[in-house]
Amino acid sequence: MTGPPVYTKTGDDGSTGLLFGGRVSKADAVIELCGAVDEAVAALGLARPGLEDGDLAAAVLDLQRGLFVAGADIAANPRARDRLVAGVSKVTAEMTAALEETIDRLLAGHPLRPAFIVPGATAPSAALDLARTFLRRAERRLVAARRDGLALNPDLAAYLNRASDLAYVLARRAAGDAEEPLSHA
Repeated sequence: MTGPPVYTKTGDDGSTGLLFGGRVSKADAVIELCGAVDEAVAALGLARPGLEDGDLAAAVLDLQRGLFVAGADIAANPRARDRLVAGVSKVTAEMTAALEETIDRLLAGHPLRPAFIVPGATAPSAALDLARTFLRRAERRLVAARRDGLALNPDLAAYLNRASDLAYVLARRAAGDAEEPLSHA
């Protein structure tokens, strides 16, 4: 065998490990939140290979990398948060600002149409819309976790909100002129 095994059997009891130690139930609010972020990263991965525009593909990859930072931030043992590194394992306000700059740049030459859009015009745009829904779920899970008293990085809320906004803009750009607005017939 080369490398460590994929299975550790430590999660067979329904628990999972936190970054920097400690274990929680796989049904814990933090793990639910991490799961939604992980789903978004995977959906973005579905979109990226089909994007013919290199600028869009690069924006998707950057978003995936940022969401890995968010996942680490969320999954950190609360007693070891001082070990997180800004921009590497801890979300920062600057990361949110970078998402806003990307959104503004993408919209500068291609403003959004003022219509509701039925997702699915292209495979990449559909995957990006799926990522957007996972990010919205992550936002809801974050709000619920905070409501339940979990202490999470305050920069996460804005970052996840902007990440879902970016996924929406990327989906519209990936679809191009192939999208059909929702009919009001």
